[in-house]
Amino acid sequence: MVSIEVSGGRTPHDALRDVLDWGRVVVATLARGIVATLLGLALWAAAPAVIGWHPTTVMTGSMEPRLAPGDVVVSRPVAQAEIRLGQILLADDPDQPGHLRMHRFVQAGPDGTLVTKGDANPQRDSTAIDRAAVHGVAFLRIPSIGAPIVWLRDGEWHRVVLLALAVTGALFLCTIDGSLRRLASSSSSSSSDGDDGDGPAADDGLEARPTSAPSGAADVRSGRPAQSGRHAQSGRHLLLRRALRRRVRRVRRLRRAGGAAAVVLVAGGLGVLLPAQAVAAPFAKTTVNPTSSFATLTVPQATTLACTANGDGSVNIGFAYGGPTATSFSVMNGTTVLATGTTSPVKLVGSGILSLGQVYTVTVRVNFVGNWTSTSTATARIQTALVGTNLSCA
Repeated sequence: MVSIEVSGGRTPHDALRDVLDWGRVVVATLARGIVATLLGLALWAAAPAVIGWHPTTVMTGSMEPRLAPGDVVVSRPVAQAEIRLGQILLADDPDQPGHLRMHRFVQAGPDGTLVTKGDANPQRDSTAIDRAAVHGVAFLRIPSIGAPIVWLRDGEWHRVVLLALAVTGALFLCTIDGSLRRLASSSSSSSSDGDDGDGPAADDGLEARPTSAPSGAADVRSGRPAQSGRHAQSGRHLLLRRALRRRVRRVRRLRRAGGAAAVVLVAGGLGVLLPAQAVAAPFAKTTVNPTSSFATLTVPQATTLACTANGDGSVNIGFAYGGPTATSFSVMNGTTVLATGTTSPVKLVGSGILSLGQVYTVTVRVNFVGNWTSTSTATARIQTALVGTNLSCA
C-alpha cells in the first residue's frame, strides 16, 4: 500500500482569522469616517468666523421646524438696504441685552424698524429691531453639531458624558486594525529594500562589509573557521528585520504624536471659534433672565366709602382709590356682588337679591388682573324699602 501525502489548502482557522481581520479593517474604516465627518462639520461650522461671518448655535425651538435647537447657522453680513422680507435675520435682541435673536423678518415697522417672528411662535415679537442691530442673514445650516452646547446650558450632563464616551469609543475603534496596517507597511518596506524582498536597502547602512577572508578560510586570530556565506547572509537579514521593526515603531510614534497634536489644534480652534448663541425663545418656552428682579404686587384697598342717594330710587357708593389702574370695582354684600363699575362712584339699584326693609353693610372690592383682588375694610350702609326696589342710605 502506498500512502500519498496531500498538502495545501486553507484550514478553517485561517478562514476565520481572515474574516476577523476583514471585520477589523471595516470597523476601523467606518470609525475613522465618522470621526472625520464630525471634525469636518465642526470646522465647517466654526471656520466662517475667520472671514467675518457669524456662526450661531440655535438654543431654542422658536424657529422650528426650519431650525432646531443644536443647529449651527452661519449668517453672512448684509447691508441694511439689502434686507428683504422673509429673510431669517441674526440681530441683537432688544428684549434681552447681550443676547442674539434669530427670527424671520415678517413686516416693516415704524421708522424703518424690522418686525420679526419665530416660525413656531403664534405672535410676532413684541419689540421691533433696528436695521443697525442686524448682524447678518442666515446662509448655511449645519444640523445638530451644536447640541453639546445646548446640553451644557440646560445642565444635561448625562448626555455630555455619553457623547464623550461615544467619541472615545470611536477613537479606539480607529486603531483596532493598527497591527494589520503595520504588517502591511513592514511588508511593503521589506519588498522595496531588496530585489527579492529580503535584501537590505542600499541606504539603510545595514549592508555587511565584504570580508577579505575567503569562504572556509580560518580566522587567523581565533584559529576558528571563518563564517560561511550562508550564515553571513542570514545575519544580514536579521539586522534588516530589526531595522525595519525599529523604523515601523518610529513611524508609529510619529503618527500618534501627530494625531494628538492635530486633535489638540482642532479642539483649540473650535474653542476659539465657538459659535455664539441665539436664545430667542418660543412662546411656550420658559426662559431664565438672571438680570431681572421681581416684586410682589399689593393691590391697595378702596377707602372712605360713602353712600349718596339718587332721585330715581338708586344710590351711589363713592370711595377713594390711589393704587395702580384697576380693572373694575365691585360693591359687595359679603361675598355677593351687588354692582360693578370702572370708576368711583358705583351706582347701585334695588334688585331681588336684597330683602325688603333691611339695612345692609356693603364694601368695595378692587379687581386687578384676573384673580388679584382687594376688599375694603371701610364700609357703607344702605337700606331697602318696605315695598318696591327703592334704595336709600342708612
